[in-house]
Amino acid sequence: MIQVLIIDDHEMTRTGVKFFIEQDPDIKVIGEASNGEEGIALCNSLNPDVVLMDVNMPILNGIESAKIIATKSPNTKIIMLTAFDNQDEIRASLTAGANGYCLKDINDSRLIAAIKGVIAGDIWLDSSIAGSLLESLRNNGNNKQEEHQATGFGLSEREMQVIARIVEGKTNQKIAAELYLSVDTVKSHLKTIMDKLSVSDRTQAAVKAVREGLI
Repeated sequence: MIQVLIIDDHEMTRTGVKFFIEQDPDIKVIGEASNGEEGIALCNSLNPDVVLMDVNMPILNGIESAKIIATKSPNTKIIMLTAFDNQDEIRASLTAGANGYCLKDINDSRLIAAIKGVIAGDIWLDSSIAGSLLESLRNNGNNKQEEHQATGFGLSEREMQVIARIVEGKTNQKIAAELYLSVDTVKSHLKTIMDKLSVSDRTQAAVKAVREGLI
């Protein structure tokens, strides 16, 4: 059973999200909070598997709350659930420790897939968010790319293709199918990517790729 904590200042949103995700027999909402400060306290006491959290909240916003939860409860996965497709907020959320970023108009099956995806170790971004984020990084990251090529991140073209898809939240199986590789080859590329980026898992690799403008 995946235990979920919902942190959102709108009661109707909390009620609706709870109703939809509990249609899945593997998911149970164990708590609700109306602001970041209250949510952090509940997270400490309830130890949920996943936190669904709004970005814009009173007292303590979602990004600051994510930093604290990621530090104090590193095994808890965090999905930002917001109404705004804001590139700065997306990058800030991932840097703060979020494992996913979804818009509130996401349908129930996709939200359930996001919850199960982050539990499996994936980064989850809505397809529209992933596309706009990658486009933004391509438009604004040329200087950073040149800098990092010179300073030695040294990702090959194939490794760049793999990390781009990891940022999009795709599984090893999906990446293998898209790039016409075996799953074992994708895993090998991922290990090399993590070594080059000096990170220990795919989530950290995706976050660092976004933060550093590598895509």
